[in-house]
Order: sequence, then C-alpha cells, then structure tokens
Amino acid sequence: MDDLTRRQQFYQFSKGRPRAHVFQTVSSIDAPERERYNYWLKSVIYNLEVPRPNAAQQRDFVASVTSLATLSGEMHHVEADGYEGIRTRGQIRADGGEELALLYVLDGRIEGSHEHGADAVAGPGEFYLFDAARPGKVQFCGRHSMIQIDLSRPLLASIFTGSIPDPALIGKALNSSRLSGLLGAHLAQFPKKATALNPMEQLGLLDASEAFAITTIETAFTSAYGDRGSRNEGLFAAAQRYIRLNLGKKTLGAEEIARAIGCSRASLYRLFATYHLTVNGQIRELRLQKLKALLESPDQLVPISVLAERCGLFDTPNVNRAFRHRFGLSPSELRESQSSSADGDTGQKSRE
Repeated sequence: MDDLTRRQQFYQFSKGRPRAHVFQTVSSIDAPERERYNYWLKSVIYNLEVPRPNAAQQRDFVASVTSLATLSGEMHHVEADGYEGIRTRGQIRADGGEELALLYVLDGRIEGSHEHGADAVAGPGEFYLFDAARPGKVQFCGRHSMIQIDLSRPLLASIFTGSIPDPALIGKALNSSRLSGLLGAHLAQFPKKATALNPMEQLGLLDASEAFAITTIETAFTSAYGDRGSRNEGLFAAAQRYIRLNLGKKTLGAEEIARAIGCSRASLYRLFATYHLTVNGQIRELRLQKLKALLESPDQLVPISVLAERCGLFDTPNVNRAFRHRFGLSPSELRESQSSSADGDTGQKSRE
C-alpha cells in the first residue's frame, strides 16, 4: 500500500480539528518500518515542533491512537514510543492554535513546562495540562499510554478570575485532589466505551467528559489555592446552570437570571465582569455551542431553524452570521460537512 493510499484512509489531524464527526484508530504499523516516525509526525501531530528522528526512532517507532473528534472538541487514547516537542512563539503566531489538552497518564511519564511557568511531571494516574497558546516544551518519556481530552478555552477561563493560571499549577492542584481518581477512572474507559456507542452517544460522551474535567479542575484549584470568593463562585456556577437549563427561552436575560439566583441585576453584571464575560455574551456563546452540538448529530433531520429555536436563537440571518464568526462556517455548511463525512466515513483519526 503506497503512502497516498494510507493517508486517504483516515482524517489527518495535522490539518487541525475536523469539521465533522470522526471516530477512528490510526497506527504507525501501517507504514513501512523506516517511515513510521515521519508517518506519525505528518499525519497525527500538530501544535508541536518535533525533532528529526534518532536512529532508533527511524528504525522501529511504534504508535497508535484511537480518537473521537468534532469541530468543537476531541478525545484520544494514545499508545506510543517516546518523543519530545516544543511550542514556539513563531508557531503560535503562524497557526493561531490555542487548544488546551488535558492528558491523563495511564502508563509512562510526561515532563514539560510552559514559558515563565513551573516544571511539571506526570506519571501513571496523574494529569498534565498542555496549553498550545503558550510557548513551552513537553517530553513523552519512553513507551507511554494516555488519554487526552481537549478543553474549551472560554469554559476553562470562566472558572478563574483573570487569566488562566500556569498549567503546571492547575495540574498540581488536580493531581492532589481527591476527585482526580474519579475523573481518571472516567477517562480511562475511553475508547472501550466509545466503540460501543452510536455517533450521537459518542458526542454526548465527549461533552460530558469535558464538563466533568472542567468542574473537577475548578474544585481542585479552589481547594488547593484557597478561597477565591466562595459566594461569587457559587453565584456564578448557579447562573451558568440556570442559563444552560433555559437556553431555549426567548426571554432569557440578566433580569431573569439575577432573580433566579437571588441577586440584583447590577450584581450579576459585576459578577460576570470579574470573569471577563458579559451576561448576554455568555448566553449567546452557550446557545451557539448547543446549536453546533445538535447539528453535529449525523442522524439529525430536524430543520436548522427548528434546532436554532430550541437553543433560543430566533433571528436566522443573525444566527448564521454569529455562527460563522464563532466556528468558521455556517450552520448549513456544518450540516453538509457532517452528511458528507457520514457518506464517506473512513472511520479513522488521531493526535497528541
């Protein structure tokens, strides 16, 4: 089998995140021995500059990845020989990548750091957070196995006052939390659980896993580094829950949310401002995210306008414009890409 044929059989994550639903397994074993490292690098890795292979890597590098991904998120089970990579300011300017990857180590060891941050090490049963928006370096030491889940930057940022802290601090807090074992046990079930699910259920697993990870990080960080204003955090969490539960209501707004969580409208505005958010902006973001999730269901035959109304989006021209601005394509283009993917699905993907 030639190289072109092999590459046409799966989604190449070196191109970035797919626009449609992808569930696949990719292995370097599919390539000739002398090509396996480069095959893995060019077809799987992105957001990292990886050195040329040494003699051992060139001769017998072995790796495989099972992946679940959509336009908004991705999750991977990786088993690979060791390698290292760096993330430079030049890369960040060139590709604009800002993914946040939470890595859960099943076997082996990860070492690394981000610019102006602390060194971080993660072994079996521990977490490592990689932020593609920050220069840094990471080393996967020897043969390793891990689960990777990408986290929404807006959602993660919303749990902190100010900017997202040094990833090493977040990882340290998470690894010291009593909840980390529960999150790890949940993530470790992938890909076995995902394989048994239909596409819609796989998307549900991806969304639930991301929400679980962000909630666990919030709790762990607060416990590790002190009270960041428990009342404010409680009110913010309550406001977020109320918004998510009532996205379909046309009347949803600051006054209703403030009344529901027991504060004034002015206090609600100040509360969201401490997280560098606006109330209306967050409502719009969550509505667009929900619409995208509904459109990513390959079995969804409901008209786009009906789905948008379920999310509280009633002005079609503005919805199309906002959706394209947020995700890079219109709702109908996303649905078309989902349909074409389902028609010609090759069932393969991966990335670290």
